[in-house]
Amino acid sequence: MSDPLKTWTAQEERTSLNSTGRPLTLAGLLESLGAPLLTPLTGSRGLAASISVPVIHDPLDPLPETPGGILLLVGMAPNHEALNDLIARAAEHGFGAVVVKNRGKAPDAAHLAHAALPVLVVDDQVPWLHLDNLITAVTSGRPAGSNAANSHGEDLFVLANALATATDGAVAIEDLDQNILAYSNLERHTVDPLRRSGILARQVPQMDKNADQYRSVMLTDSVVHFPYDPDDGELPRCAAPVRAGRQMLGSIWVIEDKATLGPDGEAAILEVARLAAIHILRSQNAVDLERQVRTEWLRSALEGHGSDPATSARFGLMEGVSPVLLGFKFAPLPAGKAPGSAFPLTRQLALAAEQYCSIFHPNVSAVESGTMVYVLVPAIGSEQAAMRLAGGASGAVAARLGCQVDVAVSSVEGSLLGLVELRRELEDVVRVLESPGPHRGAGRVVGTKEVNAALLLDQLERVLRSRPRLVHPGVRELLENDAASGTEYQSSLCAYFAATGDVALAARTLNVHPNTLRYRIKRATELFGLDFSTGDEQLALWVQLRVATGRTA
Repeated sequence: MSDPLKTWTAQEERTSLNSTGRPLTLAGLLESLGAPLLTPLTGSRGLAASISVPVIHDPLDPLPETPGGILLLVGMAPNHEALNDLIARAAEHGFGAVVVKNRGKAPDAAHLAHAALPVLVVDDQVPWLHLDNLITAVTSGRPAGSNAANSHGEDLFVLANALATATDGAVAIEDLDQNILAYSNLERHTVDPLRRSGILARQVPQMDKNADQYRSVMLTDSVVHFPYDPDDGELPRCAAPVRAGRQMLGSIWVIEDKATLGPDGEAAILEVARLAAIHILRSQNAVDLERQVRTEWLRSALEGHGSDPATSARFGLMEGVSPVLLGFKFAPLPAGKAPGSAFPLTRQLALAAEQYCSIFHPNVSAVESGTMVYVLVPAIGSEQAAMRLAGGASGAVAARLGCQVDVAVSSVEGSLLGLVELRRELEDVVRVLESPGPHRGAGRVVGTKEVNAALLLDQLERVLRSRPRLVHPGVRELLENDAASGTEYQSSLCAYFAATGDVALAARTLNVHPNTLRYRIKRATELFGLDFSTGDEQLALWVQLRVATGRTA
């Protein structure tokens, strides 16, 4: 590495190691985690304050001194009479915000109007430890993931600070999607609003000039300089590509607020780009390998293969705690509408669904299978919680990908041995969703309870098709007669059974005179030997007539 990089001090090295990301503001945390997770109850007041680390707190324990801390108040609802006093004490101990759960009750805004700190509410379904992990990942300046991936992320922050020392300018390291992987945090360097916004969002702001700038960087092997832009106040900066051989991995950007970098500074950028490529590749490989292992393991488990104890350990399945399986599938496009050139792939659907569900539950895994994406949530509290999660995921994924998504929800029951059965349940629900009928729609979230009758009829249809001898001979003759002669015995009898024997109601449904319907029913019994004398006979005949031709009525 060039000499300028060796001049960084031991103190700066400790700073970059101990604070891999510059402390965020509370607004930056909310933007990073997203609205579905945390919602401010006290408006915009205090959102500009810096934050440090989350602290899970029991109100019976003494408060620690935690400057900028985020106090996670376990067991205290927003309307608790002692909440304001506890918030005041938290402010005295240096905390920057508090987080509570609604516990099923609407918060009283007036009760919190004079709170000493911003109050955030988290969804009741999010475990406190999971929220603690998510906030820690954001405030530490790196994404949640494996230990290996995090260690490589720390190395990138070290490199960013080292390069910032050598070039005397603020540094950012980005991936190909313009996500900011690491950045320097030396206070003496000037930054512009664009840089500040990008750091808070961990994403480069979208601007018309981005495409041209990144194209210039990606097409070169050297350093590209960009002048000051008076239109948006962007300071002059330079950039170099990060490559591993021919594989493009990202870019490095340095603000040149004092002077244009010379040959030594450019050499330092290119050397750091070479080192950054190694860390990015290792980090990507660690994350991708873990995701690939979980994906293939889940695929195997859904097909009934693998060791049950090992699979339970891998996904956090526990005896007596119910998992739920969600099935995501792109909803059919309206008739005559073709998908655009940017129509998302199933892989994008899998990533979006997994990321959303991971906000609320740990150890979530996803796997693609044909046009379906299966998401396993190892532990869920109830069927209602599963439907809420699926509903939120449907809306969030549709907004992110720009197209409607159907979500099938399995029964909230079973154990590891039931995963295969849960997959089959979802396949049955999806088959019902894709069939003609009142349940058909775009962007539906459907569990087995909502389509129980259709699922049962679907299974009976399969049984009758595989065992045709179970079909009453008279039903076969009736259907053949309808097909050959154009009679309407099947629809007439189905309407009669659906109306529970009310001839007038059934006749109105068919738009015929009641006497016409009575004549058809009488002729059906005479011609085909059908018996309506008992409830069992009526039920059996109705089911056979409903399912024999695809459940038409």
